[in-house]
Amino acid sequence: MPLFRRPHGQKAPARDQVNTRIRILMDQPESAERSEEYQSLLRTWAEATRSDVEPAA
Repeated sequence: MPLFRRPHGQKAPARDQVNTRIRILMDQPESAERSEEYQSLLRTWAEATRSDVEPAA
């Protein structure tokens, strides 16, 4: 599993791994737990992709 280092030395999952987890999750039946996990994965994905964002001019 590819990882990258965050500012405080913590490791975060790479964006491709998070995308895969989201796809697998969406194949599961709807439930409150699935919704909570989806929200968590979206936050993780946002953190993983934050370095891809360039500041506005």
